[in-house]
Amino acid sequence: MRRIFHPVGAAVARTRTGGAVRALASMRGPLPDEDPPAVIGERFRAETAGRPPLVDVWLPDGPGPHPSIVWVHGGGFTVGSRRMKPMRYLATACRRAGFAVMTFDYRLLFRGGRLTEAVDDVVTAVDWWHAQAERFQLDPQRVAIGGLSAGGCLMLLAGPRLADKVQASVSVFALYDIGGMDRGVARVLGRLVAGPDRAQRTARSPLGCAPIDHPMLIMHGEADALVPVAEARQYAADRQAAGLPTKVEIYPGERHAFFNVPEAPIAARAAGEITGWLAQVMP
Repeated sequence: MRRIFHPVGAAVARTRTGGAVRALASMRGPLPDEDPPAVIGERFRAETAGRPPLVDVWLPDGPGPHPSIVWVHGGGFTVGSRRMKPMRYLATACRRAGFAVMTFDYRLLFRGGRLTEAVDDVVTAVDWWHAQAERFQLDPQRVAIGGLSAGGCLMLLAGPRLADKVQASVSVFALYDIGGMDRGVARVLGRLVAGPDRAQRTARSPLGCAPIDHPMLIMHGEADALVPVAEARQYAADRQAAGLPTKVEIYPGERHAFFNVPEAPIAARAAGEITGWLAQVMP
């Protein structure tokens, strides 16, 4: 068992609840400047019970083969979609930097699945993306995956199953320890997602699972009230101790979900750091 560090207490529970409310309130709405998808609402797997398995695709200008990134949306395992504001913002930024982009809807709690089903959808979506390589002029050797918040957690859990399909990962204010969701509403949510036992929830979390070998960019706000920055620091430290290529960006004063407000300076800065890093690791 790998060493786990997570601060707990009533103060953390209170700030997490307030942070969740702020984050959810800002997930929707128009963007002042965005590129439309080339493909909207195509299925990436056969229909099953629960949420429709739909993808949107953005394609860069010019001929391929294109490097690409698959983005996994956040929303606390219960809400969110491929069309939410942070997804469209990042898709536009990545497309303009020369990357093909896919976003997709996975099964949510109360809408067809728990942790296992959501992770399965991440894997299936990436498989579908690879199968479209000729159609979209994708380079199958330059595929990255990125996840925000709960989507970052799912991305990291899917990582070992995608070892031969993905060359780089971007983890943005991700949840690294579901076992740490042990107070108030967060405790109920954690139990519904990953089971009643705290040790079991931690074992099913990124901090309790095998690390991903390929290069990873970890981004987190130091003032994050929803997912403590200590989780990101511990996950990064574990990777670095294992000798795995890891870049860490901790933003002083920034809260959770800083891509929800694209007008804020941090959004453009962080998006530029993502595309610049991807260009370095997937030249």
